[in-house]
Amino acid sequence: MKTIQINHIAKTEGHSDFFGALLGGDFAEARMQTKEGARLIEGILLGRKYFEAPIVTARVCGVCPVVHNLTSIKALEQALNVRATPEIVLLRKIMECGQIIHSHMAHVFFFSLPDLSGDDNNFDLVKKYPRQAEYALAVRHFGVEVCRVIGGRSVHPINSVVGGFNVEPDFGELKYTIEHADEMMKRISGLLGFLWKFSIPKFERPTNYISLKRKGDYAIYDGKIYFSDSRVYDTAEGFLRDVRELTQPHERVKRVEHLGQPFMVGALARLNNNFDELQPAARAAWRKLKLKLPCYNSFVNIFAQIIEIIHCLEEIKSLFERYARQRARRGFESRLKVPFKPNPGKGIGIMEAPRGLLYHEYELDKEGNILHCNIITPTAMFLANLEADLAALLPQLKNASETKQKALIKMLIRAYDPCISCATH
Repeated sequence: MKTIQINHIAKTEGHSDFFGALLGGDFAEARMQTKEGARLIEGILLGRKYFEAPIVTARVCGVCPVVHNLTSIKALEQALNVRATPEIVLLRKIMECGQIIHSHMAHVFFFSLPDLSGDDNNFDLVKKYPRQAEYALAVRHFGVEVCRVIGGRSVHPINSVVGGFNVEPDFGELKYTIEHADEMMKRISGLLGFLWKFSIPKFERPTNYISLKRKGDYAIYDGKIYFSDSRVYDTAEGFLRDVRELTQPHERVKRVEHLGQPFMVGALARLNNNFDELQPAARAAWRKLKLKLPCYNSFVNIFAQIIEIIHCLEEIKSLFERYARQRARRGFESRLKVPFKPNPGKGIGIMEAPRGLLYHEYELDKEGNILHCNIITPTAMFLANLEADLAALLPQLKNASETKQKALIKMLIRAYDPCISCATH
């Protein structure tokens, strides 16, 4: 039996190792070993006031704090019988698009591009491709600025709260920021053409792709839970009945299975399930790649992320135009904060984080104290599928050198864009 051990997978968020085994090339074992300590966020929240949850859960991750903040808010609003106004929802959707842009851009260029280009050191990568690096940094900065203007901070938003927003985001600054979307579109289109020149490993393993789905919308804020095998859950409660969280010995992360099977979430899952709802520019960019749909090559996830950046740039412009029209109406200020009082209740919030479905659940008492909290993150959802992909990849590498084997294993892991900090919340 041949074994492969990789200690510390670099260029991912958090710490993890890989162990694999081949037995005559016919059987493969592939296991991700997360090395983060327990974070205990769910336990920390017990007994605290409801309004603390969006602040604390944003600290689960420094890469995707906005979506933890918003998903927590959505769950709490359901528990408190708060109905967000259309204006609030528009601003939240713009924030989430900004979140996706900056998270995807950081991952594609600085985490996964080195696997395509063969550059181990990111400083060498930037020196080798200075123009492309400038493009990537500019696009990422655009996403960060969108989140900052609306959320009040570049990281860990404080303006978005249960019931809406503490204050109206500076409209002039938001307008000025979003006016740069067309410029960012040119840069991301150039980056897509640049990246496509590098070869992608040939790999295919059909799996079940899960995402939100809503007619007429590339769903990231709300929608039904849709499976590529055509199973649909109208509510999160139905989905959770068929999902099981599994804990491996000596690990602080749970793996999630649906009806005993692994599944995939994230950019490629969303694109496979919702391609027709992409903005036209994003659909056109994908078609230029001449990749079939559904796409079962997980290495392509990084290109799906670029397509989503293109979509989000267009979507932000559309959402802002609608927001500006709503803002021009009389009495607008009162529609950014919904009044309510604490009451007992249970609530579930689901959104699409950059890496896939994010689930928050809370139970409150009559004074708004948190009695129960459960968070299921995208990385926890796709870890079992990543291991299944790695198990399918290993036999294909049995005749490759050890250096080549390890390079492709790390490339596939990084293509998933795992966030171990989120998974060990």
